[in-house]
Amino acid sequence: MNFKRLIIYEAFARAYPGEKGKKFDSLMKDLERLKGMGINTVWLMPIHPTGMVERKGTLGSPYAIRDYYEIDPLIGTKDGFKRFVKRAHELNMYVLMDMVLNHAAADNVLVKEHPEWFLRDENGNPTRKVPDWTDIVDFDYSNGELRKYMINMMKYWVEEFDIDGFRCDVAGLVPLDFWLQVRKELDPLKRLIWLSETHDPYMYQAFDITYDYDGYYKFRDFIEGKGSLREYVDFLRMQDHMYPRGYIKMRFLENHDQPRIAKFIEEDSLIQWIAFLFTFKGVPLVHNGQEYGLKEDVDIFNEYTLPFPMEENRISILHRKLAHYRYGTGVFTEGEMLFVKNDQPEKVISYLWRYENRYILCVLNPLLESTKVTLDFSGIWESACIHSKNVFNDEIVRVPVKNSRATVEVGKEPLILSFVLY
Repeated sequence: MNFKRLIIYEAFARAYPGEKGKKFDSLMKDLERLKGMGINTVWLMPIHPTGMVERKGTLGSPYAIRDYYEIDPLIGTKDGFKRFVKRAHELNMYVLMDMVLNHAAADNVLVKEHPEWFLRDENGNPTRKVPDWTDIVDFDYSNGELRKYMINMMKYWVEEFDIDGFRCDVAGLVPLDFWLQVRKELDPLKRLIWLSETHDPYMYQAFDITYDYDGYYKFRDFIEGKGSLREYVDFLRMQDHMYPRGYIKMRFLENHDQPRIAKFIEEDSLIQWIAFLFTFKGVPLVHNGQEYGLKEDVDIFNEYTLPFPMEENRISILHRKLAHYRYGTGVFTEGEMLFVKNDQPEKVISYLWRYENRYILCVLNPLLESTKVTLDFSGIWESACIHSKNVFNDEIVRVPVKNSRATVEVGKEPLILSFVLY
């Protein structure tokens, strides 16, 4: 399994249109649209029943789980889930379950059955490490029986439903040695995909992919005017020294915990960042509705329905085009990405992919100022002639490189050049 080939879609099952209790049917119908869009991996936010005690909103947070072995009746049934996974596999798509193992709903069935499995306060009551999470209580992983329960529970969803991996919520709050124990027990069952909602380097000991939250915060600083583009790119370059060789980050512009990216920036700038998402190293995440440029945040605590189906627009067409392009070329999955210096780092991002004699040059201009920018290919080429279609708009572009320098014009459209040099 080549994890670099993954293109992940985050789906909130409870928010899908359709009858209550039949959301897996709606999700199953949506699989063909997602497949057509170039998605090959669907991450389902938690599908378990939510807690009633101290519930947030009218329906409760999907991250306050009442029973790990059951499915929320608002979403569907176990048979419905099996049909969904089966259909995804028929379409050669992976299904990831959300695993929330740091904490559970305050009325989780285990609170009464095994009170000794929970973190206790000075009065002996179940408590939590994060005070604001008032609808949950934390597990105590010093208890070996709790660990066995969680491992067996995860085995259940793999063995009975044939899921393909886990997105592990706030994984850094759970001891690393537990995740290592989980991998030892589950790896013999199936080669699963392990995605950690942390950006800590040490988590790569147990996980295949980690979140790019450290990069995302720098990205938000830039789009909110609190930091520069140069600072963001410099941080991305620094990640190569922070993480293990061959590290894989899940890159994202938004998710269920973060606001819609389309609320922050105009459409032409969003186009540049979608191009970045699908051409930068790592694994791209598309959040429910992001592909249409939705601006309304998903409400994960109350009744909310995604406005699907929707008519295609400029944003959805670009998601589909670049997802298929990313998946269809081996350069992104087998090649190496190099940052390319340019003379306008406050305005322009430039990087180059290479695999054997195949190259992809990306020059992105999120500030949208039409300008000429000089690229520095020192250490890559002394002289060359790049002759290519721009993947974004199919226009022919010719870029001569002399003395390791080349000048290109940038404007409101990304420059994504795919070419071969002999």
